Amino acid sequence: MALRATKKTIIIASAVTVLLVGGGAAAAMVISGQQAQPRAEASPSPEATPEPVVTEQPAVVPVTNVARASVDAWTLADRRVVGTVLPEVGDAAQGAVSLRVDAPADDADIIAASAPVALAPSTDYTLRVSVRVLAEEKTETGVRLNVAGQTFTLPELDAEWETIEFPFTSASDQPAASTFDVAFSGAVRGFGIDDVSITAAGGDNLVPNGSFEAVQTPAGIVNDSLIMTDESALLAVSLAEGPVQWSATSTSGGEPITGEFGSTGPLSALPLTGVSQGHYTVAVNDSAGRQIQTDVAVIDADGFAVAQDGRFGVGAHVEKEAFVGTGSLAAAIGFAEVRNDISWERNEKVAGQYAWDENYVREFERMHANDVKLLGLVVYGNRLYGARKAPGNETSIQAYGAYAKAVADRFDLVGLEVLNEFNHRENDTACGAAPACYVPIAQSVRDHVSTAYPELPIVTGSTALYDRDWFVGFWQAGGMGVTDVASYHPYESWINRDADLIAETVQQSYADMQETAGETRPVWVTEMGFPTHYAGVSLLEQGQMMVRNQALAFANGVEKYFWYDLVNDTPDPAAGEANFGLYENAPRAGVVALAPKPGAFAQALMITQLRDKAFTSDESDEQTSVEVFGSGDEATRIAWAPQGEVQRTFTSDVPLVVTDMSGNTETIEPEDGEVSLTLGASPIFISSESE
Repeated sequence: MALRATKKTIIIASAVTVLLVGGGAAAAMVISGQQAQPRAEASPSPEATPEPVVTEQPAVVPVTNVARASVDAWTLADRRVVGTVLPEVGDAAQGAVSLRVDAPADDADIIAASAPVALAPSTDYTLRVSVRVLAEEKTETGVRLNVAGQTFTLPELDAEWETIEFPFTSASDQPAASTFDVAFSGAVRGFGIDDVSITAAGGDNLVPNGSFEAVQTPAGIVNDSLIMTDESALLAVSLAEGPVQWSATSTSGGEPITGEFGSTGPLSALPLTGVSQGHYTVAVNDSAGRQIQTDVAVIDADGFAVAQDGRFGVGAHVEKEAFVGTGSLAAAIGFAEVRNDISWERNEKVAGQYAWDENYVREFERMHANDVKLLGLVVYGNRLYGARKAPGNETSIQAYGAYAKAVADRFDLVGLEVLNEFNHRENDTACGAAPACYVPIAQSVRDHVSTAYPELPIVTGSTALYDRDWFVGFWQAGGMGVTDVASYHPYESWINRDADLIAETVQQSYADMQETAGETRPVWVTEMGFPTHYAGVSLLEQGQMMVRNQALAFANGVEKYFWYDLVNDTPDPAAGEANFGLYENAPRAGVVALAPKPGAFAQALMITQLRDKAFTSDESDEQTSVEVFGSGDEATRIAWAPQGEVQRTFTSDVPLVVTDMSGNTETIEPEDGEVSLTLGASPIFISSESE
C-alpha cells in the first residue's frame, strides 16, 4: 500500500502509481499539495552535500479522561473483554467527545467498537478517521479498521490527531447491512478515534454518530475513575449548561483551589487547572444549583494512568456488590494482582461438576482485561464431602485438590493459595488446625495441579499472624515439599499500631525456614492492612502505615505484598473489619465512581515513586529508617523516623527531590555535597533531580 501524506492527513491507497521511465517501472509517492517539478539533467558534483538530520519533537500529550457512558448507535465491547472503551473528553479531534480504547491485556482479534453502515454493491467509498495514541513518540497501535470485508491497518501514531483516508470499493455482492469495526490484537494503550465517516462521492456520511457526540450518561461527575494522573486531571461531567464553579481542597490542609468553566452539551471536560499531585475533596456547583462533592487523587506519572507493579497486590471480595469492577479499581491504583476467595461450595454443588459463580466469572474476566492477575484463594470445605470449613477426610482432600485444578483450568492465575488462616479458624474436622492436618491438603493440590501447571506457584500457610509454632511444625511435617511460596498475614503490625514490626516478622520467618528445613521459600504477604474505623488509624495514617510496612517488607525479602483490602466492605464507619479498604463503599450522590481514600493515593504514589525499582540496600541508623530502591542516580529512598523528628544528612552532589505523603514535592540544593532533611513518622520519598 502507498501512503500519501500531509502533516495532518494521510491517505492510504490500495495500490501505488507506476511510472514507466526509460523502459523501467518505478513506484511514485505523491505528497498532497506539492506540484511536480521538471527533472534537471544530471551533472557531476565534486562533493555530496550531507542532508540535514531532522529530529521530530515529541508530541504533547493532552489532558484527557474517560466517562462512564454509552455512545448512541455504537456497540462497545463488554468490559470483560476490553478494559476501557469509553467516551473521552478533553481534546477531541472534532466537537467535545472522542472514543478511547485502552486494552492492556495481550489478547488477539478483539472488536472494541462497532457501528452499523449500509453500503451499496460495487461502489467507491472513502473511509476517513481521526486517530491518535496518548504517547509522545510514534508507536504501533495494533489497531485495524474493518468494513465491507476489508481490513485497514493504521500507521504508527503519537498524541497528535492524524486524519487518515482509506479509499475502497465494495464488493459486487455487498450486503446492504454491514458494520464498521474498530478491532485490535495485542495490548493497546490510550488509542483514540474520532470524526469517523464513510462516504461515496457527493454522498452523506454513512456512519451514525461518527464524532461520538451523542452519549447517554447520568447527570453529575461521570469519570470512570477518580484516580488520575497529571495527564488525566479533569472531571468528565454532565451538568446543566452554563457556568460551573468548582473547588479542590487538599486532604492535608491548605487553601482551596478554585475555578470556573462553561458546561455545554451532554458531556463536558472540567479541567482541574492548578491542582497538583495530592488527594483532594472536589466540590462542583452548576448553573441549576446542583452541588456535588467527591474525593479524587492526582498522581504525577509517566502517562495517563498509573503503571502497574507486579510486587503490589490487593485483596478483594468480588462476591459483594461494592467490588463490581475490581479489575479497573485495582489497576487504577497500580496493583498488578488481586487476591480473592474462590469458594468451593459456590462452584461445586454436584460432586465432580463445576458450575462457576457468575460473580467470579465476570470479575475475573474483567481483571484479565485490565492485565490484573488473580491469586486464587481456594476456600474452604464443601459439605458435599463432609466438613464446611476445611477438607477433613481422604475423599474430601482429593476432591479439594481436583477443585483446585479446575480453578487453574478456568482462570488467569498468578498463584493458588491453599485455604485461608487454617491455624485460626475453628475447623470442623476431626483432625483440627495442626500443621500435620494441613500438609495432606497442600499435597493434594500439588498432586492435582503441578503436573499440568508446573510454573504456577502453590502458596501455603496463609496463617493469621505469623504463627511461629505452626510454621515450625509445618516445616517439620514436610511442608517444604508442598510449598512454592510461603504466606502469612502479619497483623502484629496492626494490633500493635507499629508498621515497622513487619521487619522482625519477616526476618523470623526466613530464619525459621532455614533452621527447621535447611532451605527457604519466597514469602508473599497475602493479607495485611490498617483499618480506618473509629478505633483504627486515621485516613492519613493508613497511607503512612502502608508505605512503611510495605517498604520494610520488601527490604527484608518479601516478594509480593497484598494489601487488605480494595474497597470498604460496608459504609459503617464504626465497623473495624469493614474499613480496611482503599475506596469508599459506594459512590457519592451525583458521582458514578467510587471515591478513593487517602490510602489509595498513598499506594499509587509509592508505586509511581518506585517505578519497578528493586530493593538494593538499607541505610537505616538507630533513629531513622532509610530503605533504598534502585541504584546510583536512579535510586529512590523511602525514609522516616519512627519516634519523631530527627535530622538526617544525605550525601549528594546533585539536588534532591523530596516528596511527602501529601504529594508535595520540593527540590533541595546540596551544600558542600550534603543535604540535611528533617525526618518524622510520616515517610518521604527522596530521589535525585533528573536532567
